[in-house]
Amino acid sequence: RDNRNQVLSQLNSNASRATLAVGTKAVNLILWQMRQGYGKAIRDTGDLQRDVNYQVIDDVTVEVGNSLEYAPYVHDGTRKMAGRPYIQDALMSRDNQRKLQRVYEQYLKQGFGK
Repeated sequence: RDNRNQVLSQLNSNASRATLAVGTKAVNLILWQMRQGYGKAIRDTGDLQRDVNYQVIDDVTVEVGNSLEYAPYVHDGTRKMAGRPYIQDALMSRDNQRKLQRVYEQYLKQGFGK
């Protein structure tokens, strides 16, 4: 019996769910970095934290970031203020890369037994 179509269907479904889960995990890692990563939380009004979001581009690509106009100045700094690259720091650390990979793998394996 040829199960190719069922396997492909399951993989596509899993990939979609995995991408959503990775987006959610990435946002949580960024929020942790904003709250804990620099000794003092990145927060005046809380708008920047509330604005952290993700968008699924396709089944395997997620964009994560802020849409507020001043977000790049906080992240990258200015001539008068050092940057706090909370997105880069949160998503590029080796430990957090592993966490994101594990989330993706867990979702991708669903429905395929052990």
